[in-house]
Amino acid sequence: MEKAVYSKKGALRVSENVIVTIVKNAASEIDGVHRIATKGFSIKSLLQSSSDPSDIKVSMPDGVCQIAMSIVAKSGYNVVNVCEQVQEKVKAAVQSMTGVTVSRVDVSVADVDFGAENK
Repeated sequence: MEKAVYSKKGALRVSENVIVTIVKNAASEIDGVHRIATKGFSIKSLLQSSSDPSDIKVSMPDGVCQIAMSIVAKSGYNVVNVCEQVQEKVKAAVQSMTGVTVSRVDVSVADVDFGAENK
């Protein structure tokens, strides 16, 4: 999937993979995010050409970007605040780097990493 942005000089196409990379980098900069959650194992995932295991979905209805993602939060952080920060950071990063309008960023917490505290 690609998003075309038109200007006087011509068309610029932004790949979904580019947006996924921007999302991963922006989310990982937030304190309280341990990592981006990965998709569950399936035979379908083995057969798909995409080797990115992250649980990030990008859709472009009516030319506007919608992002859904899952994170693993760090223990000791307020997950609501972490998710709000991820939403703001991801939206700003995608819009500033691609020029694509982002209408929503849905963030779910797939797990909490307790690290050494749990051992």
